Amino acid sequence: MEKKFDRQEVVDYVRRAIDDRASWFYLLTKEARNAGVNPEEIARKAIFQFGCMKGDKLAATAELQEFINQFASEVSKGVFQMEVKELAEDKAVLEFNYCPLVECWKRLGADSQELDRLCDWAMEGDRGVMQNFPAINMDIASRIGAGETCCRLVFTKKQN
Repeated sequence: MEKKFDRQEVVDYVRRAIDDRASWFYLLTKEARNAGVNPEEIARKAIFQFGCMKGDKLAATAELQEFINQFASEVSKGVFQMEVKELAEDKAVLEFNYCPLVECWKRLGADSQELDRLCDWAMEGDRGVMQNFPAINMDIASRIGAGETCCRLVFTKKQN
């Protein structure tokens, strides 16, 4: 008989997967620096491409509410302790109160400057996702990796 997983088991599993991804990303960028290579340009481009690939998997829409329903899935809400603070036809606000990436980087010894930098690079994924939604703007109002208490993303419909 197939085991059914409850929501928390799925959230924990996804967090562990993100922790793995954050670990190798951190170590890869650290080794690049140790070898005298600046990883920023490569990291930003690769993560942006990854975001575009993720965005391709979402249904195209110009409607903000439809987009948020996809972007803020139930699993994502659990993994990132995400709250939909506002959801209207022309504006949506999401707050992420936990970041498994940042928690991993802290555990691996990243200082505040590294956290800020790595977090900003990781946000390229979200910027890439948005390339598939040209009718919607995304503003990153705050980031946990920059020392804020939450990541706050504000989405607005573009004006014609």
